Amino acid sequence: MPVLSEDSGLHETLALLTSQLRPDSNHREEMGFLRDVFSEKSLSYLMKIHEKLRYYERQSPTPVLHSAMALAEDVMEELQAASVHSDERELLQLLSTPHLRAVLMVHDTVAQKNFDPVLPPLPDNIDEDFEEESVKIVRLVKNKEPLGATIRRDEHSGAVVVARIMRGGAADRSGLVHVGDELREVNGIAVLHKRPDEISQILVCIAYLQGGRSSETQSRGLPRARADLFI
Repeated sequence: MPVLSEDSGLHETLALLTSQLRPDSNHREEMGFLRDVFSEKSLSYLMKIHEKLRYYERQSPTPVLHSAMALAEDVMEELQAASVHSDERELLQLLSTPHLRAVLMVHDTVAQKNFDPVLPPLPDNIDEDFEEESVKIVRLVKNKEPLGATIRRDEHSGAVVVARIMRGGAADRSGLVHVGDELREVNGIAVLHKRPDEISQILVCIAYLQGGRSSETQSRGLPRARADLFI
């Protein structure tokens, strides 16, 4: 089998592989598939493009200027202001074509490395001390068991927060509920203006009602309830 040099490109490698494929009684179908793939013209074109890109990547070319579009506009302005000959008129028409203008715009974008989206500026009246609020929805699927967490109302903010988490309970096993988390909704029911004992009763009722309606889980002896906590 011929040996490839270190400078051989991917296109030459595939061409060599194609020439070396031989029918085999045990792998005739697989070999035929590989031969068809390697012989595709589209793959050959892609390999050539890949090699060209790798070549320019190694060369690390730098643009001559970063504003080819602006230069073209200046040239067009000069040509329009003066009496032009046939060659100059042809150049003016060429610079005015949409395709060439699009190529120049792409050139400037690449030369300026202007790839990231432009974000709108921040408003002037933004509070620099503002901290982004983190909100999450926690879904707990459990048996007829307590949530395994106690709640209380914060004296300063008035929010309902998780005060304690029982080890081994549903909340503890989920790993998603933490002490100090603010509880806002339970299965779509807002709890901001409810007392902690009322919220606890909501959780108990959800466990009883949903567990009693789930015939599939009851047949297995494992009635389950789902609680969506908006924290």
